[in-house]
Amino acid sequence: MPRILSLVSALLASTASAAEFKSHPPMRALPTASARPKGEGPACFVDAAKGADANDGSLAKPWKTLAHATPKLVPGDTLYLRGGTYYERMKCGVSGTATKPITIRAFPGELPIIDGGLREFAEAPATAWEPVKGSTVGEYRSVKPYPKAEGIVLGHFLDSMNTLHGYRFGNDIRSTNEYWNLTGKIEDDPKGLYCGPGVWLNPATGHLHCRLAHTKLDHLGTTNYTDETDPRKLALAVAGPGIAFDLNGAKHVRVYDLVIRGANRTTLNVEKCANVELDGLHVYGGSPAVMLRASGDVKLTRSCVRGISAPWSWRGGQKYRGNSAYLMTARPEEGGCKNVEIAYCELTDCHDGPYIGTVRGLRFHHNLVDNFNDDGIYLSGAGVGGDIHITQNCITRCLHCFAFAGKYELGAGVFIARNIIDQRGEVRYQWPKAADDPEFAPEKPGGPARVPHTGFLNGDHGSPTWEKMYYYHNTLLFRDKAFRDQYGFGMARATTGTTRRALNNVIVSTTALPGLLFEGPENDFVADHNLFWSTAEGPTFKGDFFAAARKAKAFEASKKTYAPGWGANDRFADPKFTKFTGWGDAAGDYRPSEGSPAVDAGTEVPKEWPDPLRKLDAGKPDLGALPRGAAAFKVGPGAAPKP
Repeated sequence: MPRILSLVSALLASTASAAEFKSHPPMRALPTASARPKGEGPACFVDAAKGADANDGSLAKPWKTLAHATPKLVPGDTLYLRGGTYYERMKCGVSGTATKPITIRAFPGELPIIDGGLREFAEAPATAWEPVKGSTVGEYRSVKPYPKAEGIVLGHFLDSMNTLHGYRFGNDIRSTNEYWNLTGKIEDDPKGLYCGPGVWLNPATGHLHCRLAHTKLDHLGTTNYTDETDPRKLALAVAGPGIAFDLNGAKHVRVYDLVIRGANRTTLNVEKCANVELDGLHVYGGSPAVMLRASGDVKLTRSCVRGISAPWSWRGGQKYRGNSAYLMTARPEEGGCKNVEIAYCELTDCHDGPYIGTVRGLRFHHNLVDNFNDDGIYLSGAGVGGDIHITQNCITRCLHCFAFAGKYELGAGVFIARNIIDQRGEVRYQWPKAADDPEFAPEKPGGPARVPHTGFLNGDHGSPTWEKMYYYHNTLLFRDKAFRDQYGFGMARATTGTTRRALNNVIVSTTALPGLLFEGPENDFVADHNLFWSTAEGPTFKGDFFAAARKAKAFEASKKTYAPGWGANDRFADPKFTKFTGWGDAAGDYRPSEGSPAVDAGTEVPKEWPDPLRKLDAGKPDLGALPRGAAAFKVGPGAAPKP
């Protein structure tokens, strides 16, 4: 029986032992070759290792470079990339037709990598770096300068694809201080702050600097960096300037089963494109990893988009001492993007997650959204977004699952349904201030360090406009007390005049009673038929959990627009999940078991609200993400139907 959070647990586990890596074991499973069978129709081939651009592009005589091969493609063609690394910054503006699309893909059973980076650090690290004279902390610099480099340089360990910290300040990369005891957040402090293995561009000389010193924070435990410190002995993927893969003006194009990496700024750019299908990709950020601009009818499916957070990254290190990157950005200029599907993907490990509120007609489903030390999914609309469906995803470890910034014209609304939102795992928000920081002190003598911070449901920046939001049939799992005792951990939070609906959700806290406070009755808001529970205090709670809330002025005032009153049919009871476990535990099963008070306890939601499981919910609506009769949905590439 598949379970929704089992995939989270599996993805966080290394797929190989630490002994197999010269650097730290990978945070996520590394890409492997696809078994997608060879297609029909005209085919041409490119091989970075054995090809030549003077060849005819056949299987026997492949071309060598993508720059040579791509412009030759005509409608109906398939370009097969043989396995290996293509050190190119690829630009593709070709157009197929609806009946004869152009396909760019991996050769069956092989793994091609498009790398826009500096190949000498991967192929000849022993001669690419030299020790910095007089350094006592293991600092190295590039043998030659890079005059075209600018800003904050990014990179990865090539064996594990763990991220190298992109340093903003030279004092930080050579510091021995690992505690947040600085005089300012973003000022260059003389004592510096070491944020882990990373690279820095010296703007005065154009040389790249690298330091791979160990991290030693008690709280990080086994996620500290403890491996090779000499970059001459390690292959590094150091990013270069420009876009690694630039789909610009492409129409009716399919891109399958490629690895794309090696950009300081945008890794994969989709601009002024139409009818583009991206499937089976591994995209490594990049700031951002994926950019969407002025494009329509775009599909991103069964792909892994990885940000620039390392196992030892903290929010402050990225936001103030490095690169506060988005994982994905959909820009609003030139009419923005429309009709975009993002499905069965892993979107993970960055400062901010996907900025997708500017899309009109977004279908966002069956994705794993995990490990963002700031905002997870940005829903700011910029006047062009809306009609956004966020359904059947697992969203976890985000400082804010949904976030807003700026004042915009409202779009057509965001429908958030059938998701499991599990915020019990640690968010690396608060950096230890000292070795004896009490916020990180063990709960018990000799026990593990405390996890000081988990995430919120919603958040904003600067009192912005919040999009119209409809929360229904979700399962919310939180560890910490609700911020300001907000109802539904923030489902009711809104700025004046914003529409909110919160119906048929299951809301569980593991350490405190859930909050019940509403915002003012001037908002277009309805909340009802939600089930609340506390695993810590619920079993011993006496009395009426809702008594104070239903005596409040806000409850009486709400009857003017919703006759029963907000939350009149809410319940406080154990939802009796099939199996309730800790965060990320593979054994968790969050369907209601037999006899659960969540069964047949809901209200019908309007037919125009999307609900992919409506037909499977027998009788009255069940509460939560999964009705009693349904199989637990899966997320990520392995859950997708075979192409």
